[in-house]
Amino acid sequence: MTSTRQAPSQDRPEPWGDTREWIERATAAGQLRVVRGATWQADIGAIAEMLDHTDDSPCVLFDDIPGYPAGRRVIVNCNGNPARQGITLGLPETDANHDGLSRFWRDILGRLEPIAPVEVATGPVFENVLEGDAIDLTAFPTPIWHPGDGGRYIGTASLNILKDPGSDWVNVGTYRNQVFGPTTMGLWISPGKHGKLIREAWFDKGEPCPVVVVVGADPLLFIASASSLPIHVDELAWAGAVRGKAIEVVRGKHTGIPFPATAEIAIEGFMYPGDLHAEGPYGEFTGYYASGEAQTPVIHVKAIYHRNDPIILGCPQGKPPHEDNKAFAYLRAAQIQQQLEGAGVPKVTGVWCPPEAAERLMTVIAVDQAYAGHATQALVVGGQVGAAAYIAKMVVVVDPDIDIHSLSDVMWAIMTRCDPARDVTIVNRAWSGPLEPSTHPDHRDFNSRLLIDATIPWEWRDRFADPVVTAAMSKANRERWGWILQPDAEDPRG
Repeated sequence: MTSTRQAPSQDRPEPWGDTREWIERATAAGQLRVVRGATWQADIGAIAEMLDHTDDSPCVLFDDIPGYPAGRRVIVNCNGNPARQGITLGLPETDANHDGLSRFWRDILGRLEPIAPVEVATGPVFENVLEGDAIDLTAFPTPIWHPGDGGRYIGTASLNILKDPGSDWVNVGTYRNQVFGPTTMGLWISPGKHGKLIREAWFDKGEPCPVVVVVGADPLLFIASASSLPIHVDELAWAGAVRGKAIEVVRGKHTGIPFPATAEIAIEGFMYPGDLHAEGPYGEFTGYYASGEAQTPVIHVKAIYHRNDPIILGCPQGKPPHEDNKAFAYLRAAQIQQQLEGAGVPKVTGVWCPPEAAERLMTVIAVDQAYAGHATQALVVGGQVGAAAYIAKMVVVVDPDIDIHSLSDVMWAIMTRCDPARDVTIVNRAWSGPLEPSTHPDHRDFNSRLLIDATIPWEWRDRFADPVVTAAMSKANRERWGWILQPDAEDPRG
């Protein structure tokens, strides 16, 4: 592999190198707590759920987990607030906020040039190499994340790395990985996802599918792995561009698949056609055990590579918003806006994917209407671009004066600018999957979409009622009187 380096911007800190350096920076910023003695059976999952549903909660590193040696750790909630997302993305502290994150993703997606991974001879991940009788997936403190889960899920923020049998395409995707036994684990993938296409290509040839599963990735590589990139895009090269430095990779001894040299834990193995195992249920991102128990291909582990004192990266799903919703809302919104504009929809002034709607179930688009049908164009296209199409439920288009990041403002627009008979459309037979709880269990390949035009009607926009408070008025009021909302602020009027 070759590497072309893109220098980080002058105001960005030097990129951190691995999970451990990320932890150092989060600790220095007062963003990480160490919790000792929490059990893998119940405590870690319960704490992770509490963190997800508490504003500005810390990242937590679990150590001294009962039944395991000290140093075998689990980390959760890495990207759960803007401050830590700023650390992950290498932003200056002044940009680690809502506006800074939105600006970063819009800017970098507009000029991103992938930096190919660079292959190295070895790396920290090879500090321990387990093969043959030494292989034991249960040697890691994998939690039971939710009380109703069918087992222990070692992969909730995992990088599942598969290579296409007919090309050089290497795909990195975040899917779920349940531990079945010391040498076997699952790989459950929703229909239509790139990893499933690759796996089926191997099985169609009657050949085993090689895979490397990294369950100790760093927080940026997790974002890359789960970021809904277009087909054939190299997620590791994409992550290199975001970081501003090539990702160093090594190759698996048995599969030849490249994976990060600084990974905490990497699991190498093969899946075989027709070899299935009962998997699930698992508390998924909609907040339900929607997919139940099903049969999934089995990974037969040939080797486990891990660093000394390895760390599992956890991002359990469940009732939204959870950690990844809070991080991916910024990226997904920027992707949708870029794809809308690329499809020819003009004057898109903003896009938001509310974390409260699991960041993928609802999209809010603001357009500065320029012609009849403009809002409808944004609705139809915005609901079906690559970053928005899978399992979504609702698209809302509003005018630029609406704060798309405020659900109360969006609801006000729906209630006062939308007439249901005129402005609400339902699209049927859209791309869905087993995780969609509201559709019949036997028909979850498709779902419907609600498209809501909550803009001022184009035909009589010059006769629409005037608002009591405009966005400009609200902004001016806060600039003058916002100090009242801060308990310790002094009256600036002197």
